[in-house]
Amino acid sequence: MSTTCLFYLPLCLWLFIAFALLALTQFNHRRACGMTDLPPSRTRLIRLMAGVMLLFALVISIAHESSGFGFLLWVGLLSLCACAVALLLGWYPRLLAPLARLMAKPST
Repeated sequence: MSTTCLFYLPLCLWLFIAFALLALTQFNHRRACGMTDLPPSRTRLIRLMAGVMLLFALVISIAHESSGFGFLLWVGLLSLCACAVALLLGWYPRLLAPLARLMAKPST
């Protein structure tokens, strides 16, 4: 039981961050967090990174569990994390402001 939780919780957090990155590339959600819009090139890069994070989570799920249950687990956690990001953006979007600020910083 404890090893299962040690796998599911980080995977869920990973998916939550990926969906938060996808959501915060949209101007309406960035404005709700009190941030300005991102340049188009940065938006594309962050969306690509979030997509890779989602695919990596799928690969990890299938590698840890069998192919059937790993895919089912990934889809279930995907739905849960997408709902969590949507609810957070609807009720208290300022909680995602640190991530939005981190996205706006130029890479050095």
